[in-house]
Amino acid sequence: MDRGRIARRMARRIVRRAAAGALTVTLAGALLAGDPRPARAQGAPVTRADSAQAVFRRAQRLVNDGQGTEGRALADSMLNAAEPGSPEEAEALYWRAMLAENWDAAQRDFLRIMLEHDRSARAGDAMLRLAQGELARGDREAAIRYLERLAREAPDAPARAEAALWHGRILIERGDRDAGCRVLRDGRDRVAAGAIELENQYDFLLRGCLDPSVTPAMPAAPPTAPPSAPTPAATTRPARDTARPPERPAPRASNGAPMWSVQVAAMSTRSEAEALVRKLRDRGYDARVDGTAAPYRVRVGLFPTRAAATAALERYKTREKSAAFLVEVPRG
Repeated sequence: MDRGRIARRMARRIVRRAAAGALTVTLAGALLAGDPRPARAQGAPVTRADSAQAVFRRAQRLVNDGQGTEGRALADSMLNAAEPGSPEEAEALYWRAMLAENWDAAQRDFLRIMLEHDRSARAGDAMLRLAQGELARGDREAAIRYLERLAREAPDAPARAEAALWHGRILIERGDRDAGCRVLRDGRDRVAAGAIELENQYDFLLRGCLDPSVTPAMPAAPPTAPPSAPTPAATTRPARDTARPPERPAPRASNGAPMWSVQVAAMSTRSEAEALVRKLRDRGYDARVDGTAAPYRVRVGLFPTRAAATAALERYKTREKSAAFLVEVPRG
């Protein structure tokens, strides 16, 4: 028996023990931590996939609680126990990427899923995360390439609806409104029933898209009014813009380290960004607009550690059923 097979068997034993410990918390506890999967029916038998998800959620809680080394080690053990090329390996790669300490490590695992597990249920999720990562780094063209590849190679992936929202928004922001609106209309039809927040985001963006079934009428020429006597110029006072949320500078931690935020949107106009900020503040979020030029980024919170920001990100995604990702607030 080769050493690789022995190592995999030992790793499986470790994972089974870890899974047993995690399941004492029950799957309901894992769902409260932000698991988007539907709840297991009461009395239904615990499957192998259920056990694996409990272990991954345990690893996530460890990372969120500041025990990143232990949490990532648990994800590594799940990956070591999975058969190469199996759906279990793709799932373990996805979770290890989501819990990675930095983007380079996460990117490597997402790319492995995309290239080595292109028929996996996680392939679409990996391409969406790669696109979001490129967008966070400011490379819109690379983000669009990943989103186009997702639509082409994983057209039925569950991530397709969320990905189309990002794709359409990026196209509109770079000035290609017609193409962006086509992508948004297609994506809106793919939104699952009950995904209210995702529907709201689509409807908000689609308000700026013309209905393709309606031919706009040519406006009639305005009537020519007879010349009127000049009137004295009225003394007016410029109206004060009381609706604009104050733009706050992004602070940094007292030790000079960068802060973290949850980015929930990037708008092409300031008015759209401010409207979303007002909506988020009404829902209790510490939201703000970052940037003085398009795209205007809507971000929530300022956190001194990545672990604290990750916990806020998971709470936002669980509550709002909406896309978001972490960004490092630049120093100064």
